[in-house]
Amino acid sequence: MPVRKKMNRLLSGVLILFLLPLAEATAKIDLVTLSDRDAVETTIYNEADLTLVRDKRVLNFVKGMNRLQFSWANTRIDPTSLSLDIKKDADKISVVEITYPPGTKDVGVWQIKAAEACRVPVEITYFTSGISWQAYYVAVLSEDRNTSDLKGYVRVTNHSGEDYGNALTRLVVGKIHILDEIAGLAALDHPYGRPEPMGGEPERKVLLSKAKQVLTEARPMALDAAPARPKEIAKEGLSEYFLYTVEGRENIPHGWSKRLLSLQAHPVRIQNLYRYDRDRFGDAVVRFLTFDNKKENHLGESPLPGGEIKVFRITGQKGELEYVGADTTKYIPVDKTADLNLGETLSVKIMPTVMAYRKDNLAFDKKGNITGFDEVKDYEVRLSNFTHTRATLEYVENFDSPDVNISRVSLPDRFKKTDQDSITFTLELAPQASETLKFTATIPRGDRKWQP
Repeated sequence: MPVRKKMNRLLSGVLILFLLPLAEATAKIDLVTLSDRDAVETTIYNEADLTLVRDKRVLNFVKGMNRLQFSWANTRIDPTSLSLDIKKDADKISVVEITYPPGTKDVGVWQIKAAEACRVPVEITYFTSGISWQAYYVAVLSEDRNTSDLKGYVRVTNHSGEDYGNALTRLVVGKIHILDEIAGLAALDHPYGRPEPMGGEPERKVLLSKAKQVLTEARPMALDAAPARPKEIAKEGLSEYFLYTVEGRENIPHGWSKRLLSLQAHPVRIQNLYRYDRDRFGDAVVRFLTFDNKKENHLGESPLPGGEIKVFRITGQKGELEYVGADTTKYIPVDKTADLNLGETLSVKIMPTVMAYRKDNLAFDKKGNITGFDEVKDYEVRLSNFTHTRATLEYVENFDSPDVNISRVSLPDRFKKTDQDSITFTLELAPQASETLKFTATIPRGDRKWQP
């Protein structure tokens, strides 16, 4: 069923605004004429499964009291968050109250008083749940593997029970504490157990009002859809989080997922790092791909949301794509480095060998028993690059003592003591090249540990 038709059908059942007949004692008035939505805006906050919806319409009011009904049956709308704002001629229109008819748990009725007949834009806002988004990326490496074409996407999924057509979509990256506090409100079966004015407990009303203000204080940029180019996402930095506004408007019916392009950057300079760390990866060499989220790298406009990054590389004369690997990255701040673990590789070999082992500087007690010594190991590490491009190789060695002393280092400019008990050698090798590094590790044991 087309989204437009389904949307109109749902307006009569799920999200409906219409006039209720007034009692005979009430002065005669005309019906309010319901118009279609002019626009709807969704701000999706994944952390607490909350979405702020701003439904914009133009309604015709008659002079006197107007009753406007809102129904949320079969949706995940939080009724305690409902509010209606008059966007024009507020001096002529006043929202008196919202009540919940006895025996219902999914209907609210606004009493709206108009000083005269008028046509007025209104905005209905509320929180709902069941709408989520997920970021993911595709990186295509160049043949020399030094640069990448990076594309980012967001997938918006709607299980809220309501269709959102012609919707502007905003995505929240980060944590908003006040929204976490009200996340439990959506689970309420009835607003307060009995019909009463909107708001109920004052502190709850205040909390909801503050939450809406937080999500609306940064207005989305006015971006129009442009069929000739991919949609973009505008990023706005706020106090505790970032807000991404998807360019253009989308129809996102209930039960659907929709993929939206959020990022396109080229060329992104990347580094291929091959790391050996026995404590973490055993005897395997693991390939890492790193890139900087900086402006000089055609990125750096905003943090990158965490998500899966799939990496391919161009191969062959026809530009075929070969799958390289994938990793899930966390939130990547501006000016920070993404470090992707693409798994084990056989294209690079790093083979450490203990060439000699001995005990020096033995210490004895009065009975001639050995009470301490220096444990000395001579290491030789063979590093080989079997790829067709230059590669950076990293060899990490961890020791069981913070008192280790490293000496006789064959490549001192490639050496770094990264911690009290670990060292790292970093080498850049040409294609099909090999290098051997050597060093000696001395660890005092027993009484030698406390002797000079």
